[in-house]
Amino acid sequence: MKRRERGERLKELLEARDWKGVAAFPSASGWLLRRLLGFLQDTSPGLRWRAVMGLGRVAEGLPPGDPALAEFIRTLFWSMNDESGNLCRMAPEALGEILRSRPDLRPSYAPLLPQFLVEEPFETGTLWALCRLAEAGWPANPGLRHLIGDSLHHPDPRRRGLARRLARLASARTEVS
Repeated sequence: MKRRERGERLKELLEARDWKGVAAFPSASGWLLRRLLGFLQDTSPGLRWRAVMGLGRVAEGLPPGDPALAEFIRTLFWSMNDESGNLCRMAPEALGEILRSRPDLRPSYAPLLPQFLVEEPFETGTLWALCRLAEAGWPANPGLRHLIGDSLHHPDPRRRGLARRLARLASARTEVS
């Protein structure tokens, strides 16, 4: 299958929400991750979210220590830096889904996410990512409360709701500990 045909087939699988098909896509992990990165930048919000979910499924199936996945995670963090020249607005959500699927990678990468709670345009996506991680058992740091303070009263209902959800999850985790 030619590269363009592979890209179209992957897009069809995402649109159909065929997560098993996405995870088992017959291609090198580096190509697959890069193509999903391209879908994170698509004009269709639905396709962007399906790419987020697809990244979680693909990451889950990759072997521990896969160098393509480690490089991809670093690429996502770099794409959240003004100096990258190519901001990926869905990078926090993608990171959250990858790390939710790969508990072995959380200690190395999850602590890097909270700094983006105060970085426009990543606040809402970072809140979503941290909620996904907290739901998966990653201990949300109670010290996050000062970082999400502005978001708790933000006019955007999605951002405000995610901040409240994260605050509840962080409180629940500390009560259990």
